Order: sequence, then structure tokens, then C-alpha cells
Amino acid sequence: MFLGDLIHERRLKKQLTQSELAAGICTQNTISKIEKKQIPPTIPILTKICLRLDLTLNDLFTEFNSIDTATDQNTINAEIALLNGHTQLALDCIQPIDFASSQPNTFPPIFYFFQGYTSFLNQQSELQVFSAYNSFTAAIGDEASTLKLLLNTGMGLIYQQADEPLAEFYFNKNLLLIQHLDHLNNVDLHRVLFTIYHTAQYLLASNQNKVAKKLLETGIELSQKHHFIDQLAQILALKAKTLGKNTPEYAETLIQALVFAKFLEDDQLSTEIEQLQS
Repeated sequence: MFLGDLIHERRLKKQLTQSELAAGICTQNTISKIEKKQIPPTIPILTKICLRLDLTLNDLFTEFNSIDTATDQNTINAEIALLNGHTQLALDCIQPIDFASSQPNTFPPIFYFFQGYTSFLNQQSELQVFSAYNSFTAAIGDEASTLKLLLNTGMGLIYQQADEPLAEFYFNKNLLLIQHLDHLNNVDLHRVLFTIYHTAQYLLASNQNKVAKKLLETGIELSQKHHFIDQLAQILALKAKTLGKNTPEYAETLIQALVFAKFLEDDQLSTEIEQLQS
């Protein structure tokens, strides 16, 4: 929930009128709507208001104040479940954790991705999604890790859904980063394959079939090299969509995808693959 009353309290504490707070940022009416009706403005406006009041975007959403630190294993389990498309399982991994005992600055960075991505999946406001990813960006800083892939993918999906050209910027960043990856651990591999799948989906939707196919083949090679099948079925199924329907490779790719989908007991994906075969 958006906490517009917190802006009201902080404004009074700083002895500012609504007009003074709005000066150079927005109209006084916008501030009034925030405080009285809990209606959030756009991200650029809210960011400037937060700076003037010494607040962060995170302060203004109750959903982002409830998640704290967790055991390493629970964190890893939750992340892997989320990246494999098992959102409820990810939430179940986090559910038993006592979040009340730690300060927000002890959050593992991945929790901000959880917040942003699950908000996106649940069709929450763009403001909530951007707020989480803003915190995720700050948490990882200039760290050269596979977390950057998750950030780019999360941002790319938002802009892709809104049909905004910035989606291309973020997915192209993924293409560059993937070329320079090495020494991947198990969690890294989940992140990379998640990124490959969603980046290839974007490329396919943009009629860049050859680039998408090449990227998906990178994902298949990584899966084979590391004997890793968790995301192989969906990657193979997506690869088939980059091929001509009447080609032998199309049929063979779908057969392989269905074998792995059934092995993983992914009934929904199995049904989708069978529909592609018909």
C-alpha cells in the first residue's frame, strides 16, 4: 500500500506548506492528492519529493517494509523457485522467516528483485515495481555479477509490456553481458538461463528469430555442459518457435522439449508443447 500520509507527516516536520514542497516539482494539487487520497504521482515526481523530504521510495510502500534477511539456504531456494517459474513455492520458502528482527539495510539484494518481479507478475502498479528495482539497483551497485542480468531482465519486461523502446536497451545489455560470463555456480546458472529465456522471448517478439535462436542455443549448451535440466524444457520449446514449422529440426526440438517437460512433471508446459506439435 502507498503511504501518502508519511509524506504529509514529513512535510509538517520540515515545516513546509504543500506549495513549498511542490515548488519546481509538481502542482500543489498533486501534493494534496498524495496526502489526502493516497494517490501516487509518477516515479520522477515522487523521486524528487522523496529527495526533498529525505525519504526513499521504499519508505512509501508497506509491501517493501515487511521483507528482511533470511538464512542463505532459504534465500537460495526461494530464488531458484522464482526463476524456474514457481512463484508460490518461492513465497513459501520466505514465509517461515522472522522478518521483524533485522534492519532493512541487511536485506540480501535478491529480495528487491523478488519484490519487483512478483509485483510485476501480480500486475501491481508500475510505481511499486520501479521502486523495488530502484532499491535493487542501489543494493548491487557496480557489482559485476549475474544479479545485473536479473535487473536488466526485470526492467526489460516492464518496458516490453508497456511497448516502450527502452526494452531493447535492457535486453541488449543482457546480450553483451552473457558473452562474458564464466565460472558460474548453481545459482548463477539459474539466473543466466532465466535471462536467456526472457531475452529470447523479447527477440522473438521483435522478429529477431536468428538472434533469439543463437541465444537459446547458448542456453542449451550451458545446460548440457553443467548437466542442468531445470529450465531446459522451456528453452527448447521456445527455440522451436524460432524455426520453420515444417522443418525436421522443429519437430525434433519439440520432442526433446516434451521429454524434459514430462520428466520435470511440468503439466502446463507439456500441454503447451503438445499443442505446438499438433
